[in-house]
Amino acid sequence: MNASPFEPKPRLAISACLTGLSVRYNAGHKASALCLELLQEHFDWVPLCPEVAIGLGTPREPIRLVGDPEHPVVTGTRNGATDLAGPLRAYGEQMADELDDICGYIFMQKSPSCGLE
Repeated sequence: MNASPFEPKPRLAISACLTGLSVRYNAGHKASALCLELLQEHFDWVPLCPEVAIGLGTPREPIRLVGDPEHPVVTGTRNGATDLAGPLRAYGEQMADELDDICGYIFMQKSPSCGLE
């Protein structure tokens, strides 16, 4: 069932790499055929990349979560000197306040900034 041209489609936040944007650490993407070929006609995307949003470039050093799962440290995989948890948390809180019309999210699995695991 297609959305009516007169009714706005529901808005979904989505990991930007899943839409084909080259925002990953290796300057690549993870374009999702499911999202782009099937779901896109039913939803308006709000692409988000927390890592790019806090100023990390592409390409960049990969990051990882370490330590206490309740309060992890976010460090580079090669340079563990910087903790990016604060900026990422602040961005997440900002987006939670700003995106009050989002009906859901599609996250990139295993991403340290987007994924749930």
